[in-house]
Amino acid sequence: MSGGQLLLLVCTTALASSLATLGLIWLVFQRWLRPRLESRLAAFADLLEARVRAGAGAAGQALLEPVRARVQAGVEDAVAGLLPQVRAELTAGVRDAATDSLPAFREEVRAGFTEALSASALLDRTARGVVRTGSSLVESGLSLLRPRPDDRDEPPRGAGR
Repeated sequence: MSGGQLLLLVCTTALASSLATLGLIWLVFQRWLRPRLESRLAAFADLLEARVRAGAGAAGQALLEPVRARVQAGVEDAVAGLLPQVRAELTAGVRDAATDSLPAFREEVRAGFTEALSASALLDRTARGVVRTGSSLVESGLSLLRPRPDDRDEPPRGAGR
């Protein structure tokens, strides 16, 4: 064999050996190492997610009070600014409603008093009628009990026969 052929044989053998080693490593990686690495990666991702959530939750809790205080102060400022306007509008609305309904209210009160007075007059007339009827009944009853002047002169009905 010549020197060039020997060199070609050594290079081919080295290349074949490297390809075989590469194939064997790829097979080992695909069968055993990749599933283990993926499960570790998934566990690491879960752990990282849990830590990020915990950190975000803690940061959110830490920011919650200042944000709540700012919102409350803003709402109180807005309410303090709007309260006089709301009071003025409400007062004006109540006055307008009272002005609109005042004539009808007066008429209702007047009608109520008129009705009460007429009911009182009717009651008075009814009471007088009851008193007259009662007194005439009492008078009739008393006249039955006392003897009349012409009854004293007549003899009793069953005594003369």
